Amino acid sequence: MTTDLEPPRVPPLTAAERARLRNRLMERARPTNRRPLARWAAPVVGVGAVAAVVAGTLVVTSQSPDAGVAGPSGPIASPAAKVGVDLGTVPAADVAKLLASCQFPDETGRGKLVWSRHVRGITTDSTMMVALAVNPQAPGKAATTRTPPRSGDRPTGDPRKPGSGGAPDFAKLGYRYCMMRTPPSAEVGASASVGRVSDKGWKAEPTAQHALVTLAVTDGDFTMDLRTLQAWRLYRAHPDVAKVEARYVLNGKPGPWTSGVVTDGFAYTEVQAGGKFTSGQRLTTEVRAFDAHGKQLPTS
Repeated sequence: MTTDLEPPRVPPLTAAERARLRNRLMERARPTNRRPLARWAAPVVGVGAVAAVVAGTLVVTSQSPDAGVAGPSGPIASPAAKVGVDLGTVPAADVAKLLASCQFPDETGRGKLVWSRHVRGITTDSTMMVALAVNPQAPGKAATTRTPPRSGDRPTGDPRKPGSGGAPDFAKLGYRYCMMRTPPSAEVGASASVGRVSDKGWKAEPTAQHALVTLAVTDGDFTMDLRTLQAWRLYRAHPDVAKVEARYVLNGKPGPWTSGVVTDGFAYTEVQAGGKFTSGQRLTTEVRAFDAHGKQLPTS
């Protein structure tokens, strides 16, 4: 075995051999024609790029709400009422009686109904008719001077009485809410009632941020045996409002949602609780509104 690591001597190449090797290297270095492969590769790359974009979009929309994808706005809820109160329009035979119930004692002039509805009653064998009406103060009947109520205050005096000389200062426009129970009976308690709608309340317009404007609130109607307590409310409704629901809260426990009425720019809600109550007891009411697609709208 030799220990000489020096490579053996190679005889020098001739000019012809060097030229042949140079040509062979140049031929191998020259690019070959791969056009058919390129035509097939382009669609593959395109599909891959689209797949990457779609995958990226899915990741963004599912993990990043700020990426321009609109999510639900406002409170998350949906109509859930299993019970409703609406019985349709007021029967023609009862319109005149309902309008008469919207008059205050000794009031002059003839009023007219602005809105009305036939709804369920406080007992299973009775119904109610509720309405908004107007009877402007007759000329020459100047109202006595009263201090205008502050925002959030209840009007001074009894809103169910016209006051000496005509309508009170807070209700000069003459709008009122009224209710009539039918058939009248000793069991249902008061068979009719009427109250003032303040001018400020009547002029207030619902908005996209406040879809309901309260016009009337009655939270303590009851049957004579004090076993049913009823609360009902009237609102001016924003055009987007298609459905309203209400429920009572009694002793910290909410009752079931009850579907109300929305027609002609107004809304009505009503709830009832059963039990043993005391005279003067009130029901706390929660109300919510929805548009035609079931999206909950802000009400306060």
